[in-house]
Amino acid sequence: MARRFPLQTVRQLAQRRTEDAAVELQGHSTRLRAAEDKLKQLRGYRDEYRTAKAQAMVQGMAMGRLREFETFLARIEEAIAAQSLEVERVRAAWEAARLHWVEQHKREKAMDALAERHAAQELQREMRQDRKSQDEFSARVKPGPMKIRLK
Repeated sequence: MARRFPLQTVRQLAQRRTEDAAVELQGHSTRLRAAEDKLKQLRGYRDEYRTAKAQAMVQGMAMGRLREFETFLARIEEAIAAQSLEVERVRAAWEAARLHWVEQHKREKAMDALAERHAAQELQREMRQDRKSQDEFSARVKPGPMKIRLK
């Protein structure tokens, strides 16, 4: 009978850690996409507002309205700068989570390799034991009475 892999508990723990790291990485990926989408949206607002300002200037506008455009554009630029920093922060967290997953995955694969090696060794051990049993069985000679006829 094959013996249990002695590091099976460690192997299961490595698998669980890899799964947990994958879930964590997925969460970071979602947050990164959301942060990038928000940045893209802010840039879109800025571009739309710049276009609206240019059109208003062509038609002519009061100084007060021009100051409003400039103030709003400055606020959008500040928001874009802050969101760019947020994207970089989230991207760095995502990269750390990815590296953590890669490390956990390597450990899991190492445990899998050890388990496969153990299974192969156990199979060899069982085959040797079966061969030994067969050899012992075939080596047994049942001595029986010999009948010799003399004429």
